[in-house]
Amino acid sequence: MDWSGIKVLIIDDEADQASLNTLGKRHKLSPTYKQLLDMRDTFPHHAYLQYTATPQAPLLVAINDVLSPDFVRVINPGSGYVGGPDYFEQTNRRLVRVIDESDLEMADDPNGGPPESLLDSFRLFIVGCAAVLTQSEPTTRSMLIHPSRVTAPHATFVRWIRRRAEFWLTALRDEEYKAGIRAEFLTSWTDLRSTDPDLPSFEECWAAIRFVLRGLQVVEMNAREGASTPVIEWDNTRAYVLVGGQALDRGFTVEGLAVTYMPRGPGVWNADSIQQRARFFGYKRSFLGQCRVFLDPQLRDAFENYVEHERHMLDSLTAIQNGSESLKDWERQFYLDPAMKATRQSVISIPMIKVEAGQRWIYDPAPISNQKAGEVATAALEHFLETTELEPSQFEHLQGVISVQRALELLESLPNLAESKLPNIRGLKLQLAKLADNDSEQIRLFYLRPKEKTERTVTAGNTVQPFQGASKNYPGDRSLTDPDRITLQIHKFAVRTSREAVPFAEMVVPAFWIPERLAGGWLLEEGGA
Repeated sequence: MDWSGIKVLIIDDEADQASLNTLGKRHKLSPTYKQLLDMRDTFPHHAYLQYTATPQAPLLVAINDVLSPDFVRVINPGSGYVGGPDYFEQTNRRLVRVIDESDLEMADDPNGGPPESLLDSFRLFIVGCAAVLTQSEPTTRSMLIHPSRVTAPHATFVRWIRRRAEFWLTALRDEEYKAGIRAEFLTSWTDLRSTDPDLPSFEECWAAIRFVLRGLQVVEMNAREGASTPVIEWDNTRAYVLVGGQALDRGFTVEGLAVTYMPRGPGVWNADSIQQRARFFGYKRSFLGQCRVFLDPQLRDAFENYVEHERHMLDSLTAIQNGSESLKDWERQFYLDPAMKATRQSVISIPMIKVEAGQRWIYDPAPISNQKAGEVATAALEHFLETTELEPSQFEHLQGVISVQRALELLESLPNLAESKLPNIRGLKLQLAKLADNDSEQIRLFYLRPKEKTERTVTAGNTVQPFQGASKNYPGDRSLTDPDRITLQIHKFAVRTSREAVPFAEMVVPAFWIPERLAGGWLLEEGGA
């Protein structure tokens, strides 16, 4: 059939998953990628639309790859959507609980009893379901237990949950145990009430708990021995507990997900994979106060880091959408915790470099290029100092406090730094720009040895060492930091090609130390400006 005259719209849902060429580094075409190329060739008049919540991988394929996007549209969710900031911003931490080490060890022991945090999470879920049953039109609520990628531990969690539900049902009929069970559920009700003031009274919830337990369905989601993943009929009951791993990572919608229990680490720390594991995101604003997430501490940290990563990425893409530059011209840069990767390495075909901005001195060690550049830098420093309030410090230095924005302005005024391609400087400027929006963050400034005329020699590696070392009477420049703030040291000296040579220029070197609480990492396109 001749398709040459047909206009076709190709929509690639979850476009970061299977379509990209995973064999590019071996100079081959992966099967799905090849099929997609063939399909596009079949329809010469087509528009190809990539749709995904995790665009890291499509953004990191080479610009000349046919799947490299030409434009971007950021689709914002509706007001009812709950995402990372709703759980992991400082003000919302009450919804997230960290599973302690002893419980993580118990979760790995199929022969022992259930971790207490698992029982806590299950009680919270049952109380939330009971609250729903008191409504005139109850809806389905679900709990997700996500133990690991391998399926063997899943049966253990299914057994623990089913036995606990049976125990509670039996205890509710036994006056000897009923009072103790009631006290436990009252604690859970109080917990939920702290974040949902509209929660029905405890007596109403308590009366409905037995009905929740009777109708509860516990389903192991990951297939075993070749069986297919179970299909959930959400209308069959009002309370589901799903136990699963990889089958629930991507594209699976868990209806009414209220409580999540994940005693597993972040794995390979791929940012896009971590986001896909967040089944607890979704349209649940109406019952957010009844939601809880129990996480391995490392996974909690990974989600917190992902929130910052995603915020910066979407801000950049929104700016491109609004016309700041084209997507093809955009120099790829991602805020990324040093422990994280943006996506799986097999699909990245743009040369990238990781930079850590923090917990070390960051400066450009390259010597000034010529006398003229040195004069421009000196004039820029003098202008900066004229508008900066400084006071005497130890060891005949000067010190003061400035805003992050002023530090950025100084960097941009120095000719060797304004257009620097050095990854450390690019990462530093991005990190400072990220912090500049927070007016409460300030920088401790040290202007070192302003009264001395010092000289430095260019090394054999064509670098300049700005720091003066320690001595009996001086701790050394590198020790001068503020533990609570970013520290900026300004070094000014004459630079020479050898100890015997006459200095050929004045050089200004700003050196930054970023404390751990403000440190960050960046994934930068290699060779960018």
